[in-house]
Parts: sequence; C-alpha cells; structure tokens
Amino acid sequence: MEIKLLPIERLDELNGIYDMSRYEGFQDTRRGNLESCREVCVVAEENGRFVGELSIMTENSNIPVAVIPNKRMYLFGLRVLPEFQRRGIGTALLKYAAAMCVRRGIFEFTIGVECDNKDARRLYERLGFVTFLENCSETQFGRICRFDLLILKLR
Repeated sequence: MEIKLLPIERLDELNGIYDMSRYEGFQDTRRGNLESCREVCVVAEENGRFVGELSIMTENSNIPVAVIPNKRMYLFGLRVLPEFQRRGIGTALLKYAAAMCVRRGIFEFTIGVECDNKDARRLYERLGFVTFLENCSETQFGRICRFDLLILKLR
C-alpha cells in the first residue's frame, strides 16, 4: 500500500470510497478547494485503487477556531473502505498528513468526530487527540452534522 498526495486529475476515483454525488456540488467544491490549495488530500492506494482518504483544510469558515493560518489545520474526511479498516490505514493517513504539515511548520491539528462514532474517537485519542470543543454543529450540503472537535498538538 502507498500513502501519497491525491493527483487532482484522479479526484473522481474517490467516489469509490465516498459517493460525492450524494450532495449537489460537493465534487465541484472539492475540485475548487484542491485547485486553490484550500484543501490537500492524502490517499491510500493499493493495487491501483484508492482504499482510504484524508483531507486537510487550510481554512474553515464553518468552524473558524478549527484553523489558524500557519499554525493549525483542520483534518476532515478520514474515510477507509470497510474491507480495509482495522489494518492501520487510517493511522497511516493521519501520520502522513501530520508529518507533511510539521515539515511546513504546522504543529496543531483539529478533527471533527461525530458524537456517536466511537471507533473514530478511539483512533484519534490513541493518536493523542483530546477534546477541544464539545457538541459542535454545522450544516453540510443541507444536513446538520453534530460532532466534537478534537485537537492534537505536536509540540
């Protein structure tokens, strides 16, 4: 398996992990974010197929405290195909993204975890994330999403 940056021309292939057509305009929004560097996407690829992804947002207008330019980034969209879960892929994606940011002088990361997603919370806490804000909510493509915001400080 290889962890690497998503080549933007392969964005459509992420539909194999998460159907972006579920929300009108989502794929176009992601393409625009990637082209403008508001988002960076890291993927796990095995045998030519994307099996996991993690995106890093360099700004977040919905949750302003989640990002501080040149200091704190917002990690979102950590997804691993069910048949590839519990193999360390999520951990590898998080570590790759964090190392990439640290090389650029970013030492704080936030991530939203849906309140009922116990498996994700365990993963993030095992990696050193702690609760930063509880009971947050934002509207994403017409749907209210409730989550806790966790933070990881690497120095």
